[in-house]
Formats: sequence, structure tokens, C-alpha cells
Amino acid sequence: MFISVTLRYVFNEPPLWADEAPRAFFLWMTYLGIAVATKQGKNIRVTHFIDKISAKPRVFLETFMHCLVLIMLGALVWYNIPILNLQSGGSMLSTGWSFLWLYSPVTVGSSLMLFYQTRLMVNTILVYKLSVAEES
Repeated sequence: MFISVTLRYVFNEPPLWADEAPRAFFLWMTYLGIAVATKQGKNIRVTHFIDKISAKPRVFLETFMHCLVLIMLGALVWYNIPILNLQSGGSMLSTGWSFLWLYSPVTVGSSLMLFYQTRLMVNTILVYKLSVAEES
């Protein structure tokens, strides 16, 4: 981006790839960054009310919320596959890259998030089972 802005405003010669390449990189960084945040359990959550619920209803509520996220991520993957098929034959004008570079971050990132979100859900259930076993 720095090179693009410098060439555009200082030398009045914007590079041809100045719009397409940063857009593709931004999409990849965004979806892979969200997947990393999901892996580490660092997604934004408001737990004020959930923390006030006792353990058994809380684990059911959290599992339900995980399931809703999994459904949403599955829908993102499912509905992006036809878009990938439509775009597979085309290429970007200035870079010559396949349009798949622009549209596949959604599928790749959502698939990674599906995997990590499933792990988080399983971990929630296991932590609950361990706490119940320790109380007994």
C-alpha cells in the first residue's frame, strides 16, 4: 500500500496492481486473522449475563451459542462454493491472478473457524464435565 500511495501521489504514476493486490491481501489477512482469534478463543463475547447463570444451564446456553456460530460458518462455506465455481474461469485485469484469490479467503477462513469453533465447543463441554466430577 505504501508503494502504491507513493507512486500515485508523489510520481503521479499509480501501478496497475494498486487496487487488486491490496484487496486480495486484505481479505486473506482478515479471514485468517479471524481464524487465529477463534483458535485462541479471543473472539469478542459479552459474558456479563452468562457468568451469572449456574453451571448446568450455562453449558447448555454456551453449547447452543457455539452451534449457532457453527451453522453460520457452515452457511458461509456452503454459499461461497457456487461463487468460487462462477469465478474460477476469470482473472483480474491488472495482476492476471485468478478471481479465486479474491473469493477463496471466505471459504478457507470459515472452514478453519468451523474446526476451531468445534474445538471450543468440545472444550466447553469437557470443562463443565471436569468441574462436575470435581464437585462430586
